[in-house]
Amino acid sequence: MEPYRTSPARVGKMMGIMLGICVVGGAIFFGMWDYWISELPPVALSSVADTGSAVTLTGNTVSFDLDFVEASDFITLGFNGLPDEPGSNPTLTVASGDEVVVSVVNTGVTFHAFGVTADPDDFAGVLWGSDIGSASNPLKGGESGTVSFIAGEPGEYYYICTVPGHALQGMVGSFVVE
Repeated sequence: MEPYRTSPARVGKMMGIMLGICVVGGAIFFGMWDYWISELPPVALSSVADTGSAVTLTGNTVSFDLDFVEASDFITLGFNGLPDEPGSNPTLTVASGDEVVVSVVNTGVTFHAFGVTADPDDFAGVLWGSDIGSASNPLKGGESGTVSFIAGEPGEYYYICTVPGHALQGMVGSFVVE
């Protein structure tokens, strides 16, 4: 049996077609990058906390404005100021059943995200749909976001930057539900 033979022109045409498929596929993939990274993987979704309990709506809306702030060396981070500065990481107090509206602005250059958690070390356990961005799809420098959610059961919670490590660097504040 004789081996298959082809001409250099046919090989060139085949390579051109394959390259075109790669370019078009890459354009689709990277053009929809925000879509591809917008969901947590299923294993992470199983650990996301949800308080399934019902609360009585108060009809009140409470709004907070926060800025992500970074030290020039990027070692220390905070909300509305660096830790030990006046007004940094303010305590946010609401009543159970209040509608809470949080607006954040990333005034820095690194990536940040926001969420209310029961544990300041649990950046994946965001409560009540309070997340703005996520560890896999954070707010970039200069971007902002707003979230509206209903405060759950009374207790002391924490609002943090949900990018891993940022809460340890100072991006954590008290979120009190009365």
